[in-house]
Amino acid sequence: MSWTPQKAIVMCALLLSKVQALETNGWGGSYDVTTICGLRGSSVELVCTFWYPQTKNASVKTVWFTKWNNDKPEDLRSDPQYAGRLHFDCQDNQCRLSISQLRGSDAGVYKFRFVTTVNSYTVTPGVTLTVTDLNVQVGSALSCVSKCNLDTGASYIWYKDGQEILNANSYWYYDYRSSPSRGYDDRHSYSCAIRGYQQLVSPPLCPGRPSSTWCNRVLYEERSICALKGSTVDISCTYSTYYSSQVTSKFWFTKNDPRDLKLDDRYKARVELFEKSQGQSTLRINNLMESDSADYRFTFTTKGKFTWKSTLPGTILTVAVVQVQVVLVTVKESYIIAQLLCHLSCSPPSPLSFCWSRNGQPVGSCAPSQMDKPFEVILYPGDYVSCAVEGYPLNVSAQLYAPMTPFVSPSDPGEIVEGDRLILTCRTNPAISYRHRWFKKIRNTGILEISDGEQLVFKATKSSDSAEYFCTAENELGAKMSEPVQVDVKYAPRNCSLLVRPSKFPEEGQSVTLTCSSYAKPETNYTLYKDDQPVRLESGGIYRFISIRPQDAGRFYCKARNEYGEANSSEEVIEVMYSPRPPEVSAKASDDIRPGSWVSLTCSSDAKPNASYAWYKATEETPLTTAAVYNISDYQAKHAGEYRCVAHNAMGSRNATLWLQPMASSLTASIVHYVAAGGAVLVLLLVAVVLLRKKMTSKAQPNASSDGSRGPADDLVYSTVTFSKQPHIYANVVEAQRRKGEDQDEDVEYSLVNCDGHALKLKTQEDAGVSELDSAVQKRRI
Repeated sequence: MSWTPQKAIVMCALLLSKVQALETNGWGGSYDVTTICGLRGSSVELVCTFWYPQTKNASVKTVWFTKWNNDKPEDLRSDPQYAGRLHFDCQDNQCRLSISQLRGSDAGVYKFRFVTTVNSYTVTPGVTLTVTDLNVQVGSALSCVSKCNLDTGASYIWYKDGQEILNANSYWYYDYRSSPSRGYDDRHSYSCAIRGYQQLVSPPLCPGRPSSTWCNRVLYEERSICALKGSTVDISCTYSTYYSSQVTSKFWFTKNDPRDLKLDDRYKARVELFEKSQGQSTLRINNLMESDSADYRFTFTTKGKFTWKSTLPGTILTVAVVQVQVVLVTVKESYIIAQLLCHLSCSPPSPLSFCWSRNGQPVGSCAPSQMDKPFEVILYPGDYVSCAVEGYPLNVSAQLYAPMTPFVSPSDPGEIVEGDRLILTCRTNPAISYRHRWFKKIRNTGILEISDGEQLVFKATKSSDSAEYFCTAENELGAKMSEPVQVDVKYAPRNCSLLVRPSKFPEEGQSVTLTCSSYAKPETNYTLYKDDQPVRLESGGIYRFISIRPQDAGRFYCKARNEYGEANSSEEVIEVMYSPRPPEVSAKASDDIRPGSWVSLTCSSDAKPNASYAWYKATEETPLTTAAVYNISDYQAKHAGEYRCVAHNAMGSRNATLWLQPMASSLTASIVHYVAAGGAVLVLLLVAVVLLRKKMTSKAQPNASSDGSRGPADDLVYSTVTFSKQPHIYANVVEAQRRKGEDQDEDVEYSLVNCDGHALKLKTQEDAGVSELDSAVQKRRI
């Protein structure tokens, strides 16, 4: 069947209807931009977003292409012209194509196509790529232009005779010493570049004579060259000068070293310099090494002392490094399946073939590297693969190992004490180069990545470094994890403390627990001290008062000790709170006890916290005073009677009573005086008899107890009513009358009435009647 224009139109109509039908059924795509322009040697990125009806378990294949081959799009990844310059990345429904080191041959229309298990779709219209160079354009001023729509707000660099012009940052440059009206200087050339992309500099232009070659300039044949290790490369340039017949010296050098390469020991045995014709210089470097990668520049000097400057970029030489790229890794139980590509770090001018080997043995046949057909190989732990450029034995990639399980090796396997230096090394057997990462297992929080590198160094270990550590050995083929190693840092006790529960101010009878604690490794032994005397502890540094008493109060602290040192806690003072003890009451009088005399009643009690006091008269509810002392400044008959003292604090209260007798007459006082004196003599005689008898009894029974016959004497407490500085004092000790409403069986405690500062004596007749006050005290336990 012959092909006619009519049939072509019909075919196009059918294709268009098919595309429209797909678009209406949920198939389609779009490009971020449909035109893009790049400078020669730069990089560009093309982006396409696509969509299609989602189906279960649908698989999608994607391809970027510029031409068809046998009715199929030719994947750019299989084109040797793009080898090493493409980066293909698809995430979800968006695919990106990056092209680096743009060449003029890269210009064209790039399209994206995706294929599913149901259908295929090509996203139109595609992206048109234009590749161009920068050029200097002559006008009223010099302009830096290209076929691309450059950003006029970008920062530019201008060069004059190979030397950067300072402060010339605009896309145009005006030389006030040269202008169209005055004519540009025939001697000088100008170049421009975008700052940050100086390697894309424009070729030098002589604005005075644009078509002339007789001005000062150097023009490199190639801006970049990719060459293989061990090969030979020629780097060439043409140069001219206004003083063409007066060139006195010329040589090649590198950007980082302005010396003549022929004088450099690294090059002088490997470089040749020759000129094919006048004004054309060629640098030849033999037996290339990776260290030869550099920016090579040419300079010359004329008899008139003009020197072509060296800041203008020259030819960048890259000595290719063979690299293995991992496309996909499938992990099995005991091995992995790897899909690999072999490529160079730069793009050589002509296609190359690559050869694969596993564990040093060739695998398969040599072939061009194609991204759409990666090399697939099975690798067990410790196996390695490498690739090489066919015909160039020096161009071999580094060996890529399937990951092996590493192990952690400590620098000191013995005991680790705080402050020691410790190094953990992540090793494999045999030793293989991996990337290493270190992890720390933190209790209750999980795993924390803390460092990378083969070694984990602790310059001075701390207690907080105690933990489990493990490392990973990883590369492009995967990662393996070591078994964890326990780091146990020993250290002396610190932060020793003493905890008192429930309080440092317990109530009498309360249970109190003292607990010693500290941080240490190994665990510590504790000693509790009370008032600087050791106290025996229970296990775990605990001491308990089952029912604490006032005498248990004191200063306490703990001492923690292990083999690496000791530490003391701060001191804790325990004060036991208790209610008032039975109060002691007493009375004092002035010299003469008669109407108008002064009498003082005093009350005291042991308590914690200190007791507060109140004095009451008989059954009155209103206190006479809220002080411990009650003073009667004008004693009268009405003051006689029962007085009650109440001692109280937050823990409780206790009472005691005191009885003041009414004042006696002068005759009664005399009688009382003699009776008291006689009674005193009688008491003294009775005491003497009792003591003598007791002494005789103790000699007869030396082992008998003297306490057995005392009886319940604790129920009776006596105190003294004292009348100070009175030579003749008489007192009766009587039982205090009960107040109405009190129980008759209430325990009674009696207080002895004292006469402060005076002994009881029998007085003569003339001493009678001087002082007239009888007192009896009754103290009750309330």
